[in-house]
Amino acid sequence: MKNMSYTLAVMLLLAAPLASKAQGRNANELATNLPGATTFAAPPEGFSVLAASDEQLADYGFPPRPDPAASPKEYAAWSKAMLASRRRIVPSLQQTSIFHGPARLREAGKSTQENTLQSYNWSGYIDFTGGTRFAPSAFSTIATVVVVPTALEAFGVCSDVADYASSWVGFDGANSNDVVQAGIEFDAVCFEGVTATLYSPWFEWYPSSEMRITNLPIAPGDDYFVEVWNTSATQAYAYLVNENANEAVIIGFNPPLGTKLVGNSAEWITEAPNSNGATATLTNYIADPFWNAYGVTHNNRPFDPGSSEAIIMLDNNNVEISYPTLLGDSAFVVQNVNTTE
Repeated sequence: MKNMSYTLAVMLLLAAPLASKAQGRNANELATNLPGATTFAAPPEGFSVLAASDEQLADYGFPPRPDPAASPKEYAAWSKAMLASRRRIVPSLQQTSIFHGPARLREAGKSTQENTLQSYNWSGYIDFTGGTRFAPSAFSTIATVVVVPTALEAFGVCSDVADYASSWVGFDGANSNDVVQAGIEFDAVCFEGVTATLYSPWFEWYPSSEMRITNLPIAPGDDYFVEVWNTSATQAYAYLVNENANEAVIIGFNPPLGTKLVGNSAEWITEAPNSNGATATLTNYIADPFWNAYGVTHNNRPFDPGSSEAIIMLDNNNVEISYPTLLGDSAFVVQNVNTTE
């Protein structure tokens, strides 16, 4: 019998790790094996992430701490993720030829449902600032806990053409040409009646391609905390925690040459990415919950899915195939409508 995991890896792992020449920006910031991406040394033994100052948190690459008085729910989610970061992993990174690009909005734009957009590659929730350039009103931080779904092909289908899907948080892409993002992918392909799957955390600053984090554990059912934040129009960070495995990764990364963050949209998204020059067939993921979803702008305006616009994914026949449902201001579930196309 074929080694299904190996076969899928041959199909889906599309580029080998690259040697890095990057230099750390401070004593704790370290080069990775991928040019332009850095990580941070683990904090010393006895370091208390909850008691540390903001400066100490930044020194070791922890994401910004929400204000416990003004944002108690957000602080609780952040604290849980930080306490689950018991082991800081030096990431092994692999560039792919998968792209998570801007929203491909339906020409009409709006759905018949109020505050709802329609897209051919995104489903989830989007907030907007109305800005046209990076400014104090730009989005600064976005986070969530996403549950890793089980990747399947459409029921009754066994195809050797891989299906792809990703869930992520990030900025831009609804009203701009770049997207700063990090999340998880869950892909499936079938051979001789047996489905093979691939799961991986990743980050990306589109128009660059997805960068997989190959050594952070991931499995269906895992709770993944994902936070993306920026400190300028050309500097972003991603922090990912497998809260079941108690392992975490921090990545610092820059945009491709000629690209800058606008920060005028922020998203919690499940996407059918681009592979081999076309939008991929969406993985049959059934349902994907997002919990403890929150964000803030640089001028401290909080936002969450409950205050944002929904976006529904359509197929090429304008039939809904993936849609979100709010479960509260900071939680929702994205579900796919299974097809056999």
